[in-house]
Amino acid sequence: MDTDFQNLLDEAYPPSADAPVIRGVMEGILLADKTLENEPFLASLVGKDLRGHIRRAGILFRLDELAKKGDLPFTSTMTVMPRGNWHWIELKSKKFTAHVCRTDGPELFPDDTPTRQDERLTNQYEMFSDPSKVEPIAGYVAWLSFGVGDSGLLGHLCWGMPNSSEDIWLARTNIIQRAAHADLVVKPEQPPTPLDLKFKGHIEASLKNNDKKST
Repeated sequence: MDTDFQNLLDEAYPPSADAPVIRGVMEGILLADKTLENEPFLASLVGKDLRGHIRRAGILFRLDELAKKGDLPFTSTMTVMPRGNWHWIELKSKKFTAHVCRTDGPELFPDDTPTRQDERLTNQYEMFSDPSKVEPIAGYVAWLSFGVGDSGLLGHLCWGMPNSSEDIWLARTNIIQRAAHADLVVKPEQPPTPLDLKFKGHIEASLKNNDKKST
């Protein structure tokens, strides 16, 4: 990993944001699991098949809410992904735009997709001799990677800056470890009923819209 890129990544997504980011991801998982358990149209074998997608939706939904409230020190925009019918959020801070993705471990990379291949092209390590002074026109790309354990609890959470083509991290920060070193204890809040209802509506609308686009 490169020290200059690591400094840039940590400036964009600093330790001061660790607690609200961890809390937001935890609350997103709680929102998703509560919805799966309590909604008849999801409380089925088919609903269980969607658990990973619903958890991702809960995390995106909650982080987007917190960013728009000002609880996170970066901006969030929810848009349609460049390829396909799915949506994502873009977490922008300084020179970076970050997207959320699931991985099987804190050091591992997400599943390779055409969209991820496209977005990481901007992080071409060999092009920049001084990354603090030279940057791509569109800025750098980072990933906020997460994993959920068998117990349903957050397993890992990391900021990472991938190389343009190879599965090599130009910079990576384990958020949970950094928070632990700072003696931060983060506890998620149970989502209030209005937020539950808003998320339920968001999920229903997303499933209907995706179904229409795929027919």
